[in-house]
Parts: sequence; C-alpha cells; structure tokens
Amino acid sequence: MKLLSLLSLVILFCSCQTNSKRLPADVIDKKIPTIAVLEFADKSHFRYRWNVGEGIRDSLIDELVQSKRYKVLTRKNIDAVIGELNIQQDKLFRPEGKVARGRLKNVQYLLKGSVTDFAHVAKTGASAFFSNWGFSGSTHVAVVTVTLYIIEVESGEIIASKQVEGKAHATSLDVAGQYKNMSFGSGSFYRTPLGKACKELMHQALLEINKTIADKKWYPRVIRNEGDTVIISGGENRAIKLGAEYSAFFQGSPLIDPETGDILGYSDSQLIGRVRISEVKDKFSYAKIISGSFKQGQVLREVIPEPLPKK
Repeated sequence: MKLLSLLSLVILFCSCQTNSKRLPADVIDKKIPTIAVLEFADKSHFRYRWNVGEGIRDSLIDELVQSKRYKVLTRKNIDAVIGELNIQQDKLFRPEGKVARGRLKNVQYLLKGSVTDFAHVAKTGASAFFSNWGFSGSTHVAVVTVTLYIIEVESGEIIASKQVEGKAHATSLDVAGQYKNMSFGSGSFYRTPLGKACKELMHQALLEINKTIADKKWYPRVIRNEGDTVIISGGENRAIKLGAEYSAFFQGSPLIDPETGDILGYSDSQLIGRVRISEVKDKFSYAKIISGSFKQGQVLREVIPEPLPKK
C-alpha cells in the first residue's frame, strides 16, 4: 500500500513537472506579443501620500505578467539594460560572459494611461475625496477609473483608447482610520473598498488589452534547415505532438491601400511542402521533410487528418 502511494506521488510529481512547461490552455495557440508599459499620469486629485499613477501601473504590470499572455517590459527596465550593455563593452571588463548586443526583444506595443478617478462617491453622486482629516459617511462606492491607450510601435498609431472602471461598495467607512499606515498594493490594501475596486479595474483592463492585441493566432515557423530535417519553433510549451504533420506556405504579397499606405491583407499563399514532427523539445521541435524545401521564417500550419468515411 505504501509502495502504491509512493508511486502515485511520483507520477503526480512528474505530471506536474511536464505540465509546467506548457503555456496555459487559453494561450497555447496565441501569439505572445512584447509590450512596454509606460508611465500612468495621476489626474485623480487624490490627496494622500500614495503615488496613484505608479501604483496602478505596477498593478497592471503584475496582472499582465501573471496572465502569461505577454512579454512585459518597462521603460526603466529597458534603460537599465541598455546602460548595463554599454558598461559591459568597456575594455575593463573581461570578454567572457558579456551579453551580446542586438538581443533585446523588439517592443510591438506600448501601454500608457491616466488615472482619472480614485475616490469614494456617495450614492447621491457627491464625491467624498480622501483627506488627511478623514471622512465618515453612510453608504459610498469606491471608484477607480483609468483611460488606457494602446499604441502600435510599427505605425505609431493609437489603436485603442479605452476607459476602464472598477467599483466596490463601502459602507460607513472611516477613511483616515482604515488607510492610515497602509501601502498601495499590499495584501491589506486589496481587502479595502479601493483595493477591491482596483482588482476589478485590472480585470477589466486585461480583458480590453486581450481583445485588442492578444487574441491573434500563433503558428510555428521554420528556425533552421538541416538536410532532411527542419527545426521549428514550438515544442512542449505549445503542445506540439510527435507524428503531427505541418504544411508550409509562402506568404502572398502585401495588398497596400493606395490612399493610406496601410496593409489591408495578403494575396493567396502558395504551398511549399510538408513535414512530420520527429522529436519534441521544450520550446522547439525537429521535423522530417516529407516534400518540398524550406527556409528560415516560413510559417507552418498543422494538417488536420480528414475523418474516415462512415461505413
């Protein structure tokens, strides 16, 4: 019996280890864009010691990272990394272990915003902003509102401007007493009405960001050609299956709007060849060439077997 229990634990541990390599189910076939989160302006007139804009931005960064749908950078991170790269090029540093230039991820989208409301609003509609003197009232609603801008780096265009809001009920709240000596973003903060409103705001903001930039389908691509084998992007992390077959296509030429210069789409793609997965690694896979020839960057699409005819 003890041996059986031990085996069960080992199997459970191994399955957890394997599953941890995979992306979440709702992300596994989606592109993972790289985004940089810029500063959030505070226009809430919040009269307390917190930096509300910075707190909201940091909370949003945490939400984005936890979702595993994005590669997230901040301007401070980028500046710090560039500074370190420049320092490492100095002759005083040994060549071993230097980080190669040109390896920073290209940012595809920028996020910035402004906090327009961070307050308790009475049910009558009158705002009861915080003050160092405190405020006690009957029934109020904690409201946090942010105007969020999503910018596409390639075009410089603001592709979305969204106003997102979080609310939570607050009854007979002594504001100064409850928020005194509390840090923005702490566990105790998120148990307060404003903290709960912030959580709701983050949920709504993530939904809006996902709808705008994260729901684009991901396809594996050819990394390298090695004789009768190609190495492709995607492995266990993308649930690539041993024996699965993929077809490669040339992307058609871009169809450009003569008035705006925008790319409207692409002409019909052409079939290049087919491969079969022969070995699956963590983040890439090997595939045997069945037909055709392949080059780096070509897009692959899984061949779905046709159902057998019913007898």
